[in-house]
Amino acid sequence: MKAKNILLTGLIIFVLSGCFVKSLHPFYKEDELVFKQELLGTWTGKDSSEWKIEHGTRISGLFKPEVPENAYRITYSDKKGTSKFSVHLFKLNNRFFLDFYPLEVEGGTELMNSHLVPMHTVARVDLASGKMIIQWFNEEWLIGLFKENKIRIAHEKIPYSDDKANNDNFQVVLTASTDDLQKFMLKYSDDPQAFKKDFTFELTKTDLR
Repeated sequence: MKAKNILLTGLIIFVLSGCFVKSLHPFYKEDELVFKQELLGTWTGKDSSEWKIEHGTRISGLFKPEVPENAYRITYSDKKGTSKFSVHLFKLNNRFFLDFYPLEVEGGTELMNSHLVPMHTVARVDLASGKMIIQWFNEEWLIGLFKENKIRIAHEKIPYSDDKANNDNFQVVLTASTDDLQKFMLKYSDDPQAFKKDFTFELTKTDLR
């Protein structure tokens, strides 16, 4: 397969995604959605994680979304458990993106689940010859841009603790519109400083689909 640069936008539950750039709103529009058969199958990471990618069906999960027929369903498993996502592939300026939405998180109590807020996250993906490398946009890098007044995009600061004296201990949640999120993605998608080098998934396809 010819090498392709694909950007992946992830929707990962708020409390599980402290290292990633997060957004309340999706990174795609309905008329940008596409479907690629070659993404289907089982992928395995060097960290022994497994990514099972299936054709999406109309199901309900933790947050009771409707999954359109041109969506994917991804079951992600690692040593800590299993999570399921509704995923949409879309094209933007000759680049491909994936948008994840959480369906299920195994092991959570009903009380815990009622406090969870679904979030979009974004990562860069290189796909070629049965290999896929995913590099997530780095939240620390984004916070640095805000502190240096180098970026203007709607956001909220969420403290990690109740220590009000420590103003640097926070995470950022983007609240911008999809249009503004896409401008952000296009501006920084080729910036090596934007990606977290120590959090990279290198996946190998383990079936022939």
